[in-house]
Amino acid sequence: MYRPTAALATLSAGKARLASAQRPLNALRSRCYHGRSKLSNRVVRVHAAAATDDSIQPSPPPLLTDARKEYNRQFQRPVFDFERWKTHRSSSRYLRHVLGMRDSKIILGLAPPLFYVMTLTTAVAVYGTLAQDGVVPALPDLKFASAPFGLTSFALSLLLVFRTNTSYQRWDEARKMWGSMVNRSRDFTRQALGYVPESQPELRSMLVRWSAAYPRALMCHLRPNENIAEEVKDILKPEEVKALVASTHRPNYCMQVLTACLKSAQLPAAVTSNSDATGCVPAGAAYRMDENLTVYSDVTGGCERILRTPIPLSYTRHTSRFMMIWLTLLPFTLWDSCRWAALPITFIVSFLLLGIEEIGVSIEEPFTILPLEVIARTIETNLRELEATHGPATLGKAPEGARNATELLHDMIPSTAPNGRNGSTPYRSADVTINA
Repeated sequence: MYRPTAALATLSAGKARLASAQRPLNALRSRCYHGRSKLSNRVVRVHAAAATDDSIQPSPPPLLTDARKEYNRQFQRPVFDFERWKTHRSSSRYLRHVLGMRDSKIILGLAPPLFYVMTLTTAVAVYGTLAQDGVVPALPDLKFASAPFGLTSFALSLLLVFRTNTSYQRWDEARKMWGSMVNRSRDFTRQALGYVPESQPELRSMLVRWSAAYPRALMCHLRPNENIAEEVKDILKPEEVKALVASTHRPNYCMQVLTACLKSAQLPAAVTSNSDATGCVPAGAAYRMDENLTVYSDVTGGCERILRTPIPLSYTRHTSRFMMIWLTLLPFTLWDSCRWAALPITFIVSFLLLGIEEIGVSIEEPFTILPLEVIARTIETNLRELEATHGPATLGKAPEGARNATELLHDMIPSTAPNGRNGSTPYRSADVTINA
């Protein structure tokens, strides 16, 4: 006879046994969860300490060759003219480049890894010679060790090609952005001198000055240890230099000054009637001038992106590891067939491969090797020529309510001046109030 009470009792007893069996598992889960939380908190604390504690070093101290290499980057900013192009494509370049190897900055930068590889190769050669004389045990037979090199050399070449090509793309993009800035600065100044009334000479002069100061501010923004006050002292007035140095984001501050100048000029957007046809700006001119300032902003953001975001570090690390392991095993493979000739062969192979990788790393950050100061000087010269050669304006008197440059700058000087080379990180906006 079926008894529900007995069945329920059996079911309850089974649930109790199951719960009892799960208690150790639940306890283990709880310990794992709390352990993982504690580990995460520990990791967060370590990262926070690393970000605030100067004693925590993320990498070994730089070598003497690194300091020399960084110093030499300022001499790698060529600007070509016709004579230099003629020398560059001359057939004598082969001999000139080979004879100039002793002064090569690439070889100087490769001194530590080349020293390691050549020291190892010399040790292998000495040991192999002693082994032939029976002084020490012979090296293992590596007659067939060249097969792995043939299999891996293709992968190594792919890594090097990717690394160098990507670095060149970054260098080329930076060069094109600065070239675009040259064109836009000329166009913006031409429009400003043509559309801002001649009865506002201070405002016209201010537009030219700050257009010339912008590339200098961006150059100092992208390079370490640049003195912005020294760069713009011959371009801006003393009070303008003070305002620029006090800003938190100097390129943005230059653009905001230019925008405020345009707003203060109160340029009409289009002709509204036939009677105004001789006294108004052509339709869309103010919009086109603002577009040029937008390009300035795009150039600033693009340069900051290149400066702050390197090629994925995994590529750089893996290429370096791959190459050093490959070059470390190379002397052992060459000794059996080349003997002491392994020394010059290893040096040449190491120099060629390491040089390709060094070039890629060198041009990955392009702003310390591009001739930015020459570009900035060219922009300044072009704008001064436009200002000097521009004919009389035909736009009549200044619009009612337009403000002069002195009043405009007074409203744009920040109330506080943060410290630091750039005042702050490149991504903070300038602390500027425009009351135009």
